[in-house]
Amino acid sequence: MSRGPLAEHLTHVVASLSQRRAALATVLGLLFFALLTAPFGERRMGDFEALGPAITSAVMVAMFVSAGMLRNQYHTTRYVPFAVLAVAYSTTALLQLPYLLTFPHVVSINGFGFGPQVATYFWLTWHAAFVLLVAGYVWADSYFSRKAVEPLDAAEFLRRYTLLAGVCAAGSIAAIVSFHQDLPELVTAGGYTPLYHLLVEQLLLASACIVMATMIARNALRHTTHLWLCVVLVAFAIEIYVSGEIVTSRFSLGWYMAYLEAAAWQTLFLFVQLHHANEQLAAFAADTRTLVEETQRDALTGLFNRRGFDDRFESALAECGTANSPIALLVLDLDHFKAYNDHFGHLAGDEALRKIAAEMTNIVNRPTDACCRVGGEEFAIILGGTDEAGAITVAERLRLGVMRLRIRHAPEIPLAAMTVSIGLAVEHAASVPTAKSLYERADQALYRAKRTGRNRVVARNEPRDPNLRVVKRS
Repeated sequence: MSRGPLAEHLTHVVASLSQRRAALATVLGLLFFALLTAPFGERRMGDFEALGPAITSAVMVAMFVSAGMLRNQYHTTRYVPFAVLAVAYSTTALLQLPYLLTFPHVVSINGFGFGPQVATYFWLTWHAAFVLLVAGYVWADSYFSRKAVEPLDAAEFLRRYTLLAGVCAAGSIAAIVSFHQDLPELVTAGGYTPLYHLLVEQLLLASACIVMATMIARNALRHTTHLWLCVVLVAFAIEIYVSGEIVTSRFSLGWYMAYLEAAAWQTLFLFVQLHHANEQLAAFAADTRTLVEETQRDALTGLFNRRGFDDRFESALAECGTANSPIALLVLDLDHFKAYNDHFGHLAGDEALRKIAAEMTNIVNRPTDACCRVGGEEFAIILGGTDEAGAITVAERLRLGVMRLRIRHAPEIPLAAMTVSIGLAVEHAASVPTAKSLYERADQALYRAKRTGRNRVVARNEPRDPNLRVVKRS
């Protein structure tokens, strides 16, 4: 099954240095608080009966959201391990439901008659399930990163895998409920029993360490998913250790710390996913802006093209209307450019256009201004917040700037170098000009400049003296 570049990028996101630092800081923070709690773990804090169930309910929702986001990543990338990890999170979340139902003083005083022993086994079940299912993800990541799988085969594999996880989870619940009276004790009024310390705790810790070691050995945690899953497993192991070695009774400082560590590893991956999704959204927005910008740029000169001119002209008119300031429009045409192209060729013509465009951007460089190529050799410049005197000054600088380039003209043209004719129109926002009317007036001024001898600037009215370079409107 082939995947496109976007899918490949989303599948193997390389962890940045800042992410590695954040992961290390998270691990050190979790360890610090656990060690800080150890000397005072037995201290009684207060009987907040609703706190534990509330935290468990919240993390159930977080794990379901994580599973949903991972499922969406699978549909985007068609990378099967994402769906496998989604099964790990959703199954673990579902297994917490019987834990809440049978935990004393949550739904019923005595947990529907089952008592704390059964709730402890349900706690053990969803912890063990999470580690085993994450191990399934690690295997799937190793297998499917090397093997191409057709969509139908992948869908069939996921159906069977999900069914297997569901059957095992349901079977575990049924077995605990059916044989709860025969189950060995794991918890007493004084804390966990030796069976828990010697067998259950050690197996959970060993399993988490094996899965972490496997991920580190596979790719040294280069990928974001592996990096943060390893942090999750560290938090998981800290919770197991705190629960077994520090907690001696309910409502002690160690008991509350164990709940917080549990909340940390169950919600941490969701925060990472949301952060990554936000980064992708920001990158997508930046790419979209770049793409839009590229579609509005002239490939030859780098100036805005006709589409970019239309958009910025409308925006400039609106902004000047809001600020109650004038707006000027300059329309430029290279004199006898067709003759230049015919004599020197189109490559030389393109080079001349690039030089003149560069000169425009050097002279007109305010952020509110826009230089545009609206035709073959026709340009337009939008000057927001500029009155007639300022527009004429800019236009004359442009005219002289083009002459200073000393682009040799065709021999049949009675001009020593390339020149430009400029027409301009200025309007105050109070007159509420339209883009069409302002452009037509600037274009008429350009026509007058060309008709009266070229290489000049005309503002609206035809000049009385053909030697004048700038004519102020009356």
